[in-house]
Amino acid sequence: MEPIEYQGTIEQFLCEKATVNHVPINAILELTPLCNMNCDMCFVRLSAEEMKQKGRLRSAEEWIGLGREMKEAGTLFVLFTGGEPLLHPEFKKIYVAYKRMGMILTVNTNGTMIDEQWADFFAEYPPRRINLTLYGKDEHTYQKLCHYPEGFGKALRAIQLLQERKVDVKVNGSITPENAGDIEELFSIVDQMDAVWKFDTYMYPASRERNHLFEEKSRMTPEEAAAARVKLMEKRQGKEKFSEFVQHFLEQGEAEPGEYTAGEVKCRAGRSSFMVNWQGMMRPCVMLSDPEEPVFDIGFAKAWERITERFGKVRLSAECSACTMRDVCQTCAACAVLETGSFDGTPEYMCRYTKETLRLLREALKEKQEAGIDG
Repeated sequence: MEPIEYQGTIEQFLCEKATVNHVPINAILELTPLCNMNCDMCFVRLSAEEMKQKGRLRSAEEWIGLGREMKEAGTLFVLFTGGEPLLHPEFKKIYVAYKRMGMILTVNTNGTMIDEQWADFFAEYPPRRINLTLYGKDEHTYQKLCHYPEGFGKALRAIQLLQERKVDVKVNGSITPENAGDIEELFSIVDQMDAVWKFDTYMYPASRERNHLFEEKSRMTPEEAAAARVKLMEKRQGKEKFSEFVQHFLEQGEAEPGEYTAGEVKCRAGRSSFMVNWQGMMRPCVMLSDPEEPVFDIGFAKAWERITERFGKVRLSAECSACTMRDVCQTCAACAVLETGSFDGTPEYMCRYTKETLRLLREALKEKQEAGIDG
């Protein structure tokens, strides 16, 4: 789960070099678990009462002090998230301090709190990007999925306010059983607003600090998720480029069998990327609860040293490393441990999800080829 979308080869080069040298260039800071919505699939959100049972919000002074240590260690890209990060009572103070440190900032938000004042603030202190999640096509979906019926209108208004002020906005979304029927309308909305978008169909079965376990009904079956994924792929590529994209994807998905050995972590988690949750625990990525280190207690340098050492020992499934689908499969350390309970487990859900994606793409390509011949 990568927090940053890099712009240009220089940033890519910096991040690749940082990964090789274990420089913590990427940070995700989870300022609060509080949120004004209560989405069925959320793995972070806590009520105020639940939060008090598990810890406290860290102050602006604590976050800013951590930021200085992060800067000294080489951190450049920072993503502020939550919960809803704008609910942190000192968000602006924290944000501006990191901005003045020279950090490149991104903010995750549901958008419902962004009014003219917030939009003016982000115009004055522009982030790299604001990732605004759109959960459905209307207030009805927001009521079913997020239990916040007025959220749809507020989210659209936020996008408009930010765009008017030339603040870069990306529309994110997660496709679930409650909003799977909204895909076409969501694209229409995004197109009309001329917004960059990304919708995900794989949902990690995480529950993290929440008191209840992940509910399987909050995500689609692997086959349903794959069908939605293929629809998104077609929307992303457009009709003209879709066939070429599918051919390339299928070629990658039909690799020669690999060597049957335990695989190393390939993403940047615990190598050049980390997160700190609202309780002050450093972790390799947002989805994992272990390994973790108390960064505010032992200091950034020591926490990062321990995380890289501990996560560096993680080994992934040998079966996955030999699989012919390995180059297109989205499995990772977090996926493996959340789906199977072990880093070296083979996640059945992801296997089915990837196989069905390839099957549907083969069908789609065949239909287009036949239509071309018939024409």
